[in-house]
Order: sequence, then structure tokens, then C-alpha cells
Amino acid sequence: MAEMRIWELLPNLFQAVRRDHEEVNLVGHHDFVHAARVGEIAYQIALDEYHEAIAMLAGAAGLCHNADRILQKKFGVGRREMPKNKVAEIVRSQLATEKSWNGTRGSVTEKQEIGMIVDAVLGHDGKNSPDDSQVLIALMDADRVVNLGLDNIIRSGQLHHDLPAVDYKNWLSDPEANYRNPRSALYDIACSLEWVDPSKPVCVRTRLGKKLAEERAGAYRQFVETLRLQLQGEGIIPYPFD
Repeated sequence: MAEMRIWELLPNLFQAVRRDHEEVNLVGHHDFVHAARVGEIAYQIALDEYHEAIAMLAGAAGLCHNADRILQKKFGVGRREMPKNKVAEIVRSQLATEKSWNGTRGSVTEKQEIGMIVDAVLGHDGKNSPDDSQVLIALMDADRVVNLGLDNIIRSGQLHHDLPAVDYKNWLSDPEANYRNPRSALYDIACSLEWVDPSKPVCVRTRLGKKLAEERAGAYRQFVETLRLQLQGEGIIPYPFD
């Protein structure tokens, strides 16, 4: 584990990120603490998998990765409605507060470093690709690890407050349910286990990412299985009300 946390290594960037969250009152599902957590885990993962220079860039990307959420809250639109250039703009403005981008890493310039961070933020919620940069891989793994924290069970209910908590009839077998349209909060929670399934294109890829994610996935599996057994004992599974 790193001796200093990413918000201590990049204090100006962290304060800029925090300020941007607080100015639009972005709390709950993607607050500035979530950004700090992802930044710290991205830094740890990249430090273990690659080296210090990549770790700093990955940690910075983690701190900045809520940029689209900030703009979504500010303008009252869907996250995917925000143009990428606008997201990149806020990330660059946050990065400009930190003077650590010195461009002294071989042939990599300060401009290229910032570009790597911006590209990672813009691409972090996609599927795995062999073309992903080291910064992007560390950020993607970190975001998945943090979203396997047990607080995500609460966050899922907050995010999907308009959906049933549990699909008692189909349990987790609704053929129309998917990650983008979970149809119940429990299905959304169960989807997180794809991050530790090597057959899925969203599985974590780094050594530390796999270790942390698998540790956290165990608690998810226990939660889902315990609930299933409770409902079975209550006579709700199999569903009796057709």
C-alpha cells in the first residue's frame, strides 16, 4: 500500500475535484469521496502493476473520473448526453490546478500525460479492449473494485429507487434484464459480479485489481445467497402468486 494517499500526493487536484462536486451538490451515488476512493485504488493498482509514473496518472484519472456526473448534475441531463469535449474540458481545468505534470518521463511530454488522463476518464466505463492504455486499465479496475464495496448495495437502491428492490417472480433470470436496464435493484447488484468473471468483457485485469475485487465479490455472493435462502424460507421462492 502506498505510504501517502493520492489526495495527499495531488492535493490541489483533489481540492479542485471536491469543489466541483460541492458546487453542484453532487452527493450520494457519485460524490467526491467516491472519486477519492477510485483515485486511491487506481494509484495502488498501477503502482503494483506498472510503475510510479503511471500510478500518478492513474490516480489523477481516478480523482477526475466523475467529470461527466458533475456536468450531468449541473445541466440536468443524462450522463450520456454530455458531449465528450465538455467532459474533457472540465478534466483539463481540474488538472491545470496541479503543477506535478512535468513531462520528464522520457519521451512523454506534459501534454501527452494530460491527454492520457483525459482519454482514460472518457473511456473508463466501456468494455475491456486490448488497445486500452495502462492508465485506463488501472482506472477501469479501480472503479470496478470500489463499486464492489458493500456501500454499493445502498447506492444501487438510491440510483434505482424507481425499480422494485427484488424481482420476486424472476429472481435474477429475467431475460429482458441487463446491466443498462436491470429491472430490479438486486439485479443491478448482481451484475457487479461480472467484474470478477473472466468470461465477461468487463472483468478486472490487473493482479491487485483481481485480488481486491474477488475479496469484495465474496460479500456480494453471500448477500445474494442469504437473501435467496430467506425468501425461500418465507415461501416466496419459488414465486407462489401466479
